[in-house]
Amino acid sequence: MIYAIGDSFTFGDELTDRNDAWPTVLSSMLDKPIINKGRPATGNLRMVKRAMDAVFDDAELIIIGWSDVNRIEFADDDGIYDLWAARNYRSFMDNFDHRSGIIKYMTAYDVPNYHYARWLRYIILIQNFCKLNEIPLVMFISCGANESHKLYSNDFKKLLDHVDQKQFVDGMSNSVAEWCYGLPYGANGHPLKEGHQVIANKIYEYLGNIGWLP
Repeated sequence: MIYAIGDSFTFGDELTDRNDAWPTVLSSMLDKPIINKGRPATGNLRMVKRAMDAVFDDAELIIIGWSDVNRIEFADDDGIYDLWAARNYRSFMDNFDHRSGIIKYMTAYDVPNYHYARWLRYIILIQNFCKLNEIPLVMFISCGANESHKLYSNDFKKLLDHVDQKQFVDGMSNSVAEWCYGLPYGANGHPLKEGHQVIANKIYEYLGNIGWLP
């Protein structure tokens, strides 16, 4: 089974029909079922956990669409959730006063290069875990992380030396935003049907280039 893991860009947020999301489109192109594990507002730590679960479930291929490096996972009595530091969560804070201090703290003291380094460690971890279990791994950047990579990559060369950048569909400096430039977007910034077709095409071409296609 193929697993597509990511955030709202993988889930298919703002699509009129979620069957137009890139995992379903790619599934048709490959003539293989793909399980869409994308969820809105998902951070990269949760993607790592879902990728590990996919390995445990005997995945034949895992595709990860990484999100912004600043998304941070929390958990309390109301469940597990991700926050995007330095973003406005006014309605969230109004509804859950006991969380507002955490959000304000993470916003005030957010250190982007720290989060970038943490993301690199996630990549190294999941690349080595998939390699250990002989599961092919394909990655791309849905949003945000490529900008952090451009800003901070020179500060973390030792970590980057352990990242197999060849497993990224279009390198670590590009994202879905570059792929879908000029195409229609939803009100909240998500690619629509045409954009998801572009994402599926990019991944399909990459799979052919690495010899994964039959």
